[in-house]
Amino acid sequence: MKIVLASSNKNKVREIKQIFSSFNIEIIGMDEVAPNIGDIEENGNTYYENALIKAKAISKYTSLPVMSDDSGLEVSALDNKPGIYSARYAEKLGGYIPAMKKIIKICKEKGVFDAKFICCIVLYNYKDEPLRFDGIVPGKITAEIHEGNGFGYDPFFISNELEKTFAEYPSEIKNKYSHRAKALEKMVNYLKENK
Repeated sequence: MKIVLASSNKNKVREIKQIFSSFNIEIIGMDEVAPNIGDIEENGNTYYENALIKAKAISKYTSLPVMSDDSGLEVSALDNKPGIYSARYAEKLGGYIPAMKKIIKICKEKGVFDAKFICCIVLYNYKDEPLRFDGIVPGKITAEIHEGNGFGYDPFFISNELEKTFAEYPSEIKNKYSHRAKALEKMVNYLKENK
């Protein structure tokens, strides 16, 4: 089975390909089917709406199923922000390191470090209706940034299931416990049952 991944984020593409490597599913980058599409404006109000916007945009270029995701970090001390604006929040502050430093400062001031990673995956062009799969990983923000293998906000987030940040583990471990992995597992299970 072949699925087109509606993402230009190289880290995300690599991570998803690694997760799918043990299944009989070939992930094709959107640049192979729509090389000149450019950035797709994500102007939805939810993870699902943003994922659906991207999937629909790429589906115009292929008859293959299209998979898209939107994900974000929700921090209790920031009233569950930045959420769907996680990447833009970091961009506005000059990158993920400055963004993480600011979030740590706010968490310390409020004495609340609870957070969660959320991922919503949409599979489009597979059945009549768009299919939705969600992955949620509760955890907490660390008081320090631990750079390593991860990307985005991985260096300061510890899942409740693990003892260190996502960035401190090799990708094989992170890819079993991440929000994206949990959503993808639901999708794979669905595909196995509904061939």
